[in-house]
Amino acid sequence: MNGDEDGRDVGLERRQYYWSTPGPFNQAGNIFLFFGGADRGRTLEALVGSLGTGEPLLHVHGERGSGKTLLGLVLADRLAERYNIIRVEHRTLSVGGLLQQLGIELCPSMTGPVGSMRRSSEMTPAALAVARVAVASQLVTGTPGNRPVLLLIDSPDAIDAPVRALLDELSALCRDGQRMLQVVLFERAEPDAARSVPARSANDPGTAHHWLGRLTLAETGEYLRHQMTLFDYNRRDAFSHEMAYFIADRSEGVLRSINTIARNAFVIAGLENERVPRMSHLLLAGLPPRGDTDPRPPFVRRHRRAVFALFASSVVASLLSLIMLSAR
Repeated sequence: MNGDEDGRDVGLERRQYYWSTPGPFNQAGNIFLFFGGADRGRTLEALVGSLGTGEPLLHVHGERGSGKTLLGLVLADRLAERYNIIRVEHRTLSVGGLLQQLGIELCPSMTGPVGSMRRSSEMTPAALAVARVAVASQLVTGTPGNRPVLLLIDSPDAIDAPVRALLDELSALCRDGQRMLQVVLFERAEPDAARSVPARSANDPGTAHHWLGRLTLAETGEYLRHQMTLFDYNRRDAFSHEMAYFIADRSEGVLRSINTIARNAFVIAGLENERVPRMSHLLLAGLPPRGDTDPRPPFVRRHRRAVFALFASSVVASLLSLIMLSAR
């Protein structure tokens, strides 16, 4: 679709953003969009270094939209020749689901309890035990290419004790002194918890816990220039310092929110046939202003049951009054 309702060409920019095709702020799993600033590059290097020392379980904490998934994709690409990469993206992770995923990846010809079950919830305790032994045996006796397995678990809601016990059990397996399974767990943190972590203090090499923090004003500006340079080198200065400050303030430094505001600004600019957004476009993209509106529904909607009951009571009382007056 190249024209608007009047048959005029809407231009490349409007098509690019208005129809949600890939653009500089659409995180579509492109590892080249990875932002190495704000200590994210350092975090990546620390993860690679810790895995090289045989660390069994690493944690990456970050709130929603902080870049955990993209970091995992970059890590997988970086280590693709050293490990067999298995990615798990289930919100609710169970022992059965984890064993099923590992069984499919490591034992593709298996026709027993793992291969025959369509849903992990159908696996009986006996089937779980057999699958557990089969996966452990496969790890020790032979993995594809005889390479260790790197298990990347992306943002589950929670990791319960049985799943953690399974991870500890499998990550302890070795062959010829080499650990055969290592785990990187990307955990979703609450915004308040993410704010309370001292800046970059938990990202030192050698630690098992790493945090993806919020971007500062300077880092937001660097991130915007990074994205625009990748998209179109001639737009690397599309956002001025003032505009970067505005985006940092309205997004509170969270990557997902930064992307949303910047992308919306380009949409609005495109609708006005502008090549790059101006501050007025950002003002529109940032509405409603943070803290200026009440996110709760109106009073009547929040208390509609009480209002309806009061209205019904009034109607009944009025009818009773009319009956009593007419009886006199």
